[in-house]
Amino acid sequence: MFDENKVAILIPLYNDAPNIARAIRSAVEQKVPDSTSVEVIVVDDCSTDNGPDIAENMAATLPNLKVIRQAQNAGPSAARNCAVQQTNAAWFTPLDSDDFMTSSRISDLLMEARTKDLDWVADNLLMSSEDTPEEVERVLWPDKPEGDVRLTTELFVNQSYATKIERSELGFIKPLIHRRCLGDTSRPYRDELRFGEDFELYTRLLMSGAKADLVDAKGYYLVRRKGSASHSQSGRDHQRLVRINREMLKYPGLTHMDRRAILGHLKYSERELAWWKMIEAVREKNPVKAFGAMMVSPTATLHVIGNLARQLGERANRRRSKA
Repeated sequence: MFDENKVAILIPLYNDAPNIARAIRSAVEQKVPDSTSVEVIVVDDCSTDNGPDIAENMAATLPNLKVIRQAQNAGPSAARNCAVQQTNAAWFTPLDSDDFMTSSRISDLLMEARTKDLDWVADNLLMSSEDTPEEVERVLWPDKPEGDVRLTTELFVNQSYATKIERSELGFIKPLIHRRCLGDTSRPYRDELRFGEDFELYTRLLMSGAKADLVDAKGYYLVRRKGSASHSQSGRDHQRLVRINREMLKYPGLTHMDRRAILGHLKYSERELAWWKMIEAVREKNPVKAFGAMMVSPTATLHVIGNLARQLGERANRRRSKA
């Protein structure tokens, strides 16, 4: 039985000692109604810095903070799933260790969800940089329609790839989710995903009929920094996303426009996969992998050829300018 008046904030931690205290403070200092409690769960994924020690020292004086150390590195999905298994909260929300929230955010989202009987609710994130984390540069989705937006599979997927502005994909949102809309209430995230895990979960929930809204910003600061998990990609990560997109196309009950959106994301993922394979092939001086990059799909092959041609042109221009 889940506690309808409890919210769990899930914080995966991996080598982020400089920022973890800020994230924890913003989570434990959430101001919610007296009838509601907040539980903060930090799951360390085998960090090699002193981030886990910082978190454990804070837990010694914060009764609503729990710190768990995983026995082996398993990625953010497994860390979040571990946190979900440790709580009986009906509601949960992810918080990245390098991000933070204003103190009223959870209360505001909870009110939105309860008032409109939503399965999950997300807010337009506030984007900042690591040099000035509290200075808002823009919102995640600058062109978001005014007011609350009902999320559909078509809308969410289309706004999750090939966006006009870098890092404005809706896959970055950090919603407040009720466990009633999960098929498996103990492991909502797919353990094998280290990249794109949020996109996969939110799309799956929407395909399953979850009622969800995207509202205006409520105070989640997404702090962009070099070396963050979302920038640590590999060809293997994109291979998994390609496979997941293909699985999604088989989901029953999709509308024509849903399928069209997912197919568009699949083609985009194939192009990314092919390009990352080519990058790795060049780094490794591996002609077999380079050949594999050209065999992902016809459109992906054209994408790789175009990127290579553009890079060769840029190099030629630099040489001419130096001459």
